[in-house]
Amino acid sequence: MRLRPATPDDAQALFDWRNDPVTRAMSVSREPVDWQAHLDWFRSALQSPVRSILIAEDGVRLGTVRLDKDIRTEVSITLAPAARGHGLAAQILRLATDGRGPFVARIRPDNAASRRAFEAAGFHYTHHDDGMDWFAKTKD
Repeated sequence: MRLRPATPDDAQALFDWRNDPVTRAMSVSREPVDWQAHLDWFRSALQSPVRSILIAEDGVRLGTVRLDKDIRTEVSITLAPAARGHGLAAQILRLATDGRGPFVARIRPDNAASRRAFEAAGFHYTHHDDGMDWFAKTKD
């Protein structure tokens, strides 16, 4: 498995994953995203100096990790629906974060799978705020 920077060719896959009902249920924002809004966001994100979108792949696209850089970098992950349930999220998170940091992540309290993946990747729970559980990972 490898991570690579997202390209414009990834727009449709990320749109489909973002609007998947399971993804939406576990996202910070649960509302569906329309195609034009997604394209505008995606084009801007690809050009942003403070945001990185990485695609995990192993012959096929498996998921995406978004890194929003600030004092600490906020990490979010989305798996392709077909990649769920195979233990790939922790591996993808480790590829994106090991040896770097510090990182934070917001996880819905009812998202047990994401919580397990982040913990397996070295994140630890720090606090609950505004309906979300916050996790952190320092540089290894």
